[in-house]
Amino acid sequence: MNMSPNKLSLEPLLAHWKAAEDRPVKYQRLTEAFTACIRSGAYAPGGHLPKETEICAALPVGLSTVQKALAQMVEEGLVVRRRKLGSFIAEASNQVPEVHIYRFTDPVTGDEMMPFTRVLRVSRVQTSSFGPLLADFDADEVMRIDRLVWVTGESPAFSSFYIRREYTEDMPDNRTETLHGASYHRILWERYGIRIARVRHAACAELLSRTACDALDLAAPHVGMLWDAYEFDRDDRLQIVQRFELPRGHRPMQLVERKSVL
Repeated sequence: MNMSPNKLSLEPLLAHWKAAEDRPVKYQRLTEAFTACIRSGAYAPGGHLPKETEICAALPVGLSTVQKALAQMVEEGLVVRRRKLGSFIAEASNQVPEVHIYRFTDPVTGDEMMPFTRVLRVSRVQTSSFGPLLADFDADEVMRIDRLVWVTGESPAFSSFYIRREYTEDMPDNRTETLHGASYHRILWERYGIRIARVRHAACAELLSRTACDALDLAAPHVGMLWDAYEFDRDDRLQIVQRFELPRGHRPMQLVERKSVL
């Protein structure tokens, strides 16, 4: 990382602070302003942030508010702190850490294995048709993306991915060829500034859906593992629901939480 002594200007931060006036909580407003500076390119990777006291002097906020906002940015991988040097904008490769990553593990070595994904279909669905699975969405309709998920040399699992329609306006129904292997967390961040802050899980042994059985070439009924993941942003708003359907005997799957390396 560039450790240039030249500090970033406070002017972009002041402008985005004013633009985020609808945020009633000051540390959230400050976090939003910082995020906007990074997304707009005003604060480039390696940039040296002004001192906390300088930020306090420029904005109507106290030191604790600045520290809380910076801590949030560090947690999200947007800012790194260097002892005795200060705070810096993280490198671009670290600005969209896949904090909540689904991985398969090698049962012998324990090594993580990066999965491949292939999109089968994209469709609009009514949340009311899916009962408890989509009940926490504050929307009548979402986009559903059905995928196969696998690691080299292994049979696939089936995944249904549900995301808000406003983030998929340029994603026509059934256009799948450009979505294979896509990172929707990265899309949410780079296009909309949305980051996943927490995930709630539910898993059980259950009959796999007819759609999953057809996609996996399984004879129905088939009892396997259902794993639901509900992904919320920093405002605790549900952004993504994923349902994984794993047939019997499938390779173990786990959630790996990564933090930026400081």
